Amino acid sequence: MTSDGSGYTHYVVLNDTILGEARIIEKCNECISLAFVKLGTGGPKPFNDYAFVENRALVPKIPN
Repeated sequence: MTSDGSGYTHYVVLNDTILGEARIIEKCNECISLAFVKLGTGGPKPFNDYAFVENRALVPKIPN
């Protein structure tokens, strides 16, 4: 759980752009994890769902 209480522990990043946030449910192998993701956090209707995500796209949030 993050300090803000949201439960999202990682950012989903592609090409140096933050696409959303994620909470890892299960690490499937060294390349892929199953995560609950929230994409489009800057828009009016964020998308929440489960997804398989490449581990290299998951960047841990650092507590302040």
